[in-house]
Amino acid sequence: MSTTAGYFDETVLNNIRRKAGEIMFDDRIKQQYIPKYDILKAVQAVQTASVYPSLARNKKKVSVDIMWENVCGLSAEDNVDCEIGGTESSTNLDTYTLTYEKVVNFSADENEFDDNEFDIESSIAKMFLTADKTLTESFAQYCTSQLEAFRGWNTLGTDGKGVWSSPDTYIAAAYWNADLAAYFARAAIDNRFTSPVMLSGKNLFEQMYVANAKSANANGKGDAILYGDMNMYFDLFNIDSVNDPDFKTYMLSMGSLAMAHRALHPDTPEVLDPFTRYKITSQFLPFEYDVYYKTECVSDRIKHSWKVKLVADLFNNPTGCDDNNTGVLSFVCGTAS
Repeated sequence: MSTTAGYFDETVLNNIRRKAGEIMFDDRIKQQYIPKYDILKAVQAVQTASVYPSLARNKKKVSVDIMWENVCGLSAEDNVDCEIGGTESSTNLDTYTLTYEKVVNFSADENEFDDNEFDIESSIAKMFLTADKTLTESFAQYCTSQLEAFRGWNTLGTDGKGVWSSPDTYIAAAYWNADLAAYFARAAIDNRFTSPVMLSGKNLFEQMYVANAKSANANGKGDAILYGDMNMYFDLFNIDSVNDPDFKTYMLSMGSLAMAHRALHPDTPEVLDPFTRYKITSQFLPFEYDVYYKTECVSDRIKHSWKVKLVADLFNNPTGCDDNNTGVLSFVCGTAS
């Protein structure tokens, strides 16, 4: 239990956490605190790597160990009597430095709540939720730019509806309809993508929306079936804004990506001089944030201040079976310039 004068103790901090949880259960109020981060849901859908705290952490950097598993080099061979066994799966443990680091700072002054119908704990809880939303959306934007860096070679080249122009495949606007699902299925097979996930901005959003609505009609089932085979995620807020002026759709292979984060503070608030530190769990992602808290005297009352920090990153599987196959393909609606 904290005994430092002017500091919120663990009970009050837990009350703030509880109030934040209550807000997230209120369907009407919580809407303003829900971030736009569907790109991260798509990444989670393809992540198979295991992430661990680095055992040999550089003290000046925050790092993690990621274990990637790949099965490569298997082939059909002529039988040799009594010969059993051969190529093993490849398990690679790589250490990565987390390079994404962002913070949200906020304060609450007790003087402002003396004649306020809202209590200070509820206000702080809402600021924590806003900080969580802000950091989640910021990380989603960062991950979109990382996907751009991870783009690989489409082995179909100019065979079919697409025209490959390193490193994107351009598809004319007229082709962006339900029939494009067949091209994407072929691209996944030719590029040897495993259980691919599609991630798009506005490309195909309206077409799929209408097709799903008309799926009950006798003449509308076909398009809905084609779209249903694509395992599509839409992020209307990050994909197109990061890639402006291009409108992009990504194909992600299973196991191609891994998100990682590190939070170094203890679960229980640790009172130090001049601040208290602890960590909290995100409401939206499998992340934890490091939290810093301090107080100061203002007009004989207490001003409470926080910093919420996220240290994280998105990584591409570096040990795939084909150096040209990164597990990420980018498709652009339009023609190459």
